[in-house]
Amino acid sequence: MRKHKGRIGVLFLFFFLGLCGLKGLSQDFPFLAKAELLRVVRNEVSGERAWDMVSKISRFHRIRGGGEGSDYNRCVEWLAAELERIGAPEVKIEEFRSDGFKKYYLWNSPVGWKVKEAELWLIKPFKKLYCRFSDQAVSLMPYSQGGEVEAEVVFVEGGKSDKDYAGKDVKGKLVFATGGGGSLVHRHAVLQRGAAGVLVGPSPRTDRLEYADLIEVNRISPTGEEREKTGFGFALSRRQERELLSLYQSGRSVIMRAEVDAQLFDGTMPVLSAVIPGKKYPGQEIVIMGHLDHYKPGANDNASGSAGMFEMVRCITALIERGDIPPLKRTLRFLWLPEMHGATAYLSAHEDLAERGIAGLNLDMIGEDYGECQAAFNLTQAPYSVPGYINDVFANLLPWVDNRQFFSPRGKKYLFNYRIRPYSGGSDHVMFNDSAFAIPTPMLGHGDVFHHTNYDTPDKCDPTEMKRITSLALAVSLYLANAGDKEAIEIAREVLAQARRRMMARTRKSVRILGQEASTQKLGELFFNLNVYPKLQAEIETLNVLEVKELCEQEPSTKVIDQIAAEIKKQADFEKKQIEMAFNLICRDRGIQEVSFRPGRKYTEAMQLKPARLFKGPLPGNVLREKLSAEKNAWYEKNSALAGGSLGSKTFEIVNLMDGKRSLLDIRHIISCEFDETDIEFVLHYVQDLVEAGLVEY
Repeated sequence: MRKHKGRIGVLFLFFFLGLCGLKGLSQDFPFLAKAELLRVVRNEVSGERAWDMVSKISRFHRIRGGGEGSDYNRCVEWLAAELERIGAPEVKIEEFRSDGFKKYYLWNSPVGWKVKEAELWLIKPFKKLYCRFSDQAVSLMPYSQGGEVEAEVVFVEGGKSDKDYAGKDVKGKLVFATGGGGSLVHRHAVLQRGAAGVLVGPSPRTDRLEYADLIEVNRISPTGEEREKTGFGFALSRRQERELLSLYQSGRSVIMRAEVDAQLFDGTMPVLSAVIPGKKYPGQEIVIMGHLDHYKPGANDNASGSAGMFEMVRCITALIERGDIPPLKRTLRFLWLPEMHGATAYLSAHEDLAERGIAGLNLDMIGEDYGECQAAFNLTQAPYSVPGYINDVFANLLPWVDNRQFFSPRGKKYLFNYRIRPYSGGSDHVMFNDSAFAIPTPMLGHGDVFHHTNYDTPDKCDPTEMKRITSLALAVSLYLANAGDKEAIEIAREVLAQARRRMMARTRKSVRILGQEASTQKLGELFFNLNVYPKLQAEIETLNVLEVKELCEQEPSTKVIDQIAAEIKKQADFEKKQIEMAFNLICRDRGIQEVSFRPGRKYTEAMQLKPARLFKGPLPGNVLREKLSAEKNAWYEKNSALAGGSLGSKTFEIVNLMDGKRSLLDIRHIISCEFDETDIEFVLHYVQDLVEAGLVEY
């Protein structure tokens, strides 16, 4: 009887696929989106227009937490007017208080800041202009307080620890430090010891050593309570740093003069949005985001993402108006944000996005010139903790833009160079992936040797790459916005295929880890852990498939997707057997008669504890550090090896997976399966610190 039921289910599946018009699966067209949609998108998106918008946005010094009269606010107002000019619907600017006191969840708002001009002069032993804000905006550290001072310059080595200041009087003077970290130098020199300001050389990044005049961005980042005590800071190039060092090494006294016309005040963080409402399912939203803020020029980071979003809105408006694509079924919400802080503020005012948001995409640094920027495109996936299908839709369409038809007239002729990466943070997708909102949101972006420097200029941005990534983002957005039953089943099948591939890859990794372990005792513990991964991974992959049902319009489609999801357990059973076989072969080859592992106290404790978080929004890195003693913070430095790699991504996932139902051991297994092996002691210690800090309860 069971066999007959299984056959009926399979027959129903293929019958329904036929009704949905999937006969075309036999054709050699590998992409989820229809060829006609992809053709329309490729023809409409202009890398030239997008690049031109990058050059316009990069003329503003867009420091978040601006306020009236700041360059950031002027940029937001200008871009809003441009959106209205092209006919974008529902353009809106929302203001959020940003004074250094106001908190959004656990995130402190930045102080308001605006600047007119700043200069730094070497007075003695000879007169020389070192930097001017209007020449190089990044030379002045954002959130510098206005002031004028002519004073001795005191060299303090790195300037980031108490020992660097031993025996040195810096009160009222200028402090010169090497190795970057301007915010920490300012804290030690100005806030703690009363210096007037700081001069900081670049970080020791080896990939930047060849650029003598490169200046890195250094923020001061004062809180509201620190505004009155805040000084100013200047960032130096490596050439300037070496010149100052040579003066000290020759024994000469150094005097410099700084003039800063800037102001800290009660500011605002404007968030700009444009919403294209869905006609059939307006309550289902795809959220497209990119941070508008950053230093001048900030071309790739992130004028490129902001410009790509503008081009997407222009294309959608034009395509619908001409009738080249139908009106959207689902809503597309575009957000130009102040990075991280602005995203948190916006979500705190729009918590209903947790229900409405079915998927997100974060465009951050999308236009890099591969050769100039030493870059490759990265699709950074949404994490295991947030079920969804958008990762696999993007992965399916990535090869589509690997096509010479995407070359722009003024763009480079490089072939598409891309990677698919596991989840990592560092941008606004972090906020939307947080379990309080659980909107699966990958990030589209590049690495870039010049990011956060004065060399991040429009000439490092490539019109060809702008066309590629904007086209990719637009195609995925339109495909999901208008997906129905047929598309839902196709997506479910794609997620199943990719899930099988991921599970097989994870098993290969597990087998390799077992084969590399020399200790018999450790081998038993490894097998105990690795043997659980197929089941846990299958549970996650099953949820990914089942999420596709939110795109369905008819109940029979959801039943087909249930059957597709059921296939994943079979794959898990197969992978578990492969790990067991590999373990037995390793033991036989090594002449090991018996390997047993009995979970000790740590494992037993982790099995019993089920943590639940007591806060919303991602945990800022400074919050736990500030709640812990120096001794407790030092534990993490001494025991970093216990965490393995991807520390920031793992701690995000540990917090995100705390639902009061999963045990700590389950959480340990999931993050190890997603990234790499993590010692149970690290997970226990980290979560216990969160409990003692009042952030988590069992």
